Amino acid sequence: MSPSLRLLLGRLAAALVTLLLVVVIVFAVANFFADPVALALGPGASPAEAARLRAAWGLDQPALHRLARLLAGLLRGELGLSASGHPVSQLLARALLPTLAYALPGAALATVLGLTGGLFAARRRGHLLDRLTLAAATLLLSLSGVIVVIFARDLLAFRADLFPLVGWPLAGSADPIAPYLALPALTWALLQLGPDLRHYRALFCRELRAPYLDGLRARGLPESTVLRRALRVAAAPILARLVARVPHLFVGGVVLEHVFNVPGLGGLAIAALRGGDLHLLEGIALTVAAATIAAQFLIGDLLAPALDPRLRARGPA
Repeated sequence: MSPSLRLLLGRLAAALVTLLLVVVIVFAVANFFADPVALALGPGASPAEAARLRAAWGLDQPALHRLARLLAGLLRGELGLSASGHPVSQLLARALLPTLAYALPGAALATVLGLTGGLFAARRRGHLLDRLTLAAATLLLSLSGVIVVIFARDLLAFRADLFPLVGWPLAGSADPIAPYLALPALTWALLQLGPDLRHYRALFCRELRAPYLDGLRARGLPESTVLRRALRVAAAPILARLVARVPHLFVGGVVLEHVFNVPGLGGLAIAALRGGDLHLLEGIALTVAAATIAAQFLIGDLLAPALDPRLRARGPA
């Protein structure tokens, strides 16, 4: 077996072990640190009603039996039934589509603007345009997310009438979906742009002042070649930030989804928490964890070493 294949299999095994540990931790938190029956029924429920619901949800069975049943269901691609009687996987699939439909374009727009704006400011460090970029980033960081969402809705949708007022058409509507997604995606990008601008500016300021670039310039290489080399070295930190943003894509837009009437995963998580829906909460947590681990494996363990050979010798960070 080649060393590269051995390293790849080792990283895959580490990802699977991490996912298994996440399953155990989520199960422990959901079963031993919270009482879903008390959350669902409230403090005034009778013991008989609590016992009936506990038996209906299978909470009266031994913990190891419930954990084994959860693991067996995951191997079959099943997440059990929610408190409403619907399959958890079906509810998650229904909520994931609206969330990713605005979150992915919004995150892509914020990343592109953050990278270009950060590089633009870093190459003009200390000049007026750099200070203006920092001021804009600080302003976006200082504003509450609630203020940004409400401001975008009232200014762009209500006053300027540039977008529909709701974020998702009613069931059975024949209206195209894109106009309803444009404003949530733009708002999502604004929420992330401030941190991205500051992060990427700091990253490029560090990389553009690296000593090895002075050696390249001293050899007479054009600035475009020097810049491409710096961007390639900065690829790994950029990809690491993208991986860290994956959980935020799924459940980070609770206020946004409420204001723009988007039936996404954030609203589903709040409803599951209020109703004490144990299986649904477990399904959401495991879905986000699996997506994060998969992104780390594909981007952090495969793509980043392909772009930066130094990471192949060091192994995963």
